[in-house]
Amino acid sequence: MNTFETLIFIPEGTLLNEKLALKNALKSTLKKHEIDFKDKEAVYAKLRSQFKFLSEDEQINLILQTFLANIPETKNEYLITLSRQHRLIKGSFDFLDQVKDEIKLLCWGKTKKDILEPRLADSNLLNYFDSIQYNIDFKNSFNIRKQLHELNIDPDSALIIGSNLVEEIQEAENENLSSLWLAPKKDKNPIKPRPTLHLSRLSDLLFYLNV
Repeated sequence: MNTFETLIFIPEGTLLNEKLALKNALKSTLKKHEIDFKDKEAVYAKLRSQFKFLSEDEQINLILQTFLANIPETKNEYLITLSRQHRLIKGSFDFLDQVKDEIKLLCWGKTKKDILEPRLADSNLLNYFDSIQYNIDFKNSFNIRKQLHELNIDPDSALIIGSNLVEEIQEAENENLSSLWLAPKKDKNPIKPRPTLHLSRLSDLLFYLNV
């Protein structure tokens, strides 16, 4: 059994329901321009099949280019609407409540603070974490080990919990750190990057923790 003293959540997709958030932000933005999402749903479903190996920024840009390219100022509208999406993945609070007094919890968001902080606040997540960072770019020289050393945390006792293979999971592998890819069971482990753990529910992680 592994022993992890620190859990590092990338909240988009592990705590916040990012799949629903991206879709609802698009629906709301289209509605403002009198476009019915139902007419676009099949196209969106096909688009989502490309998301697995795209960063979050790339996913958003693909959505904008596909559905909103001909409408000016829609990126700001979309991001404002995204900042109002605070639905959590089922079981998030139950898990955090079980581990908060036993394990150090960090929150490293990929989204800018003005977009992500309202989502965390509206979801009542902010008080669970010992440290929160925003606007982290895992694909471009973000050194996880260096960040952990600055926080006096042993990198080898930390677990990076993410849902995006090409960002946080890939960087964890690059730095030889433990990672959990939180994704449905039907999503098979890729050859590269290879997460340490692949679980479909946060509650299953309790097996690997001394709590």
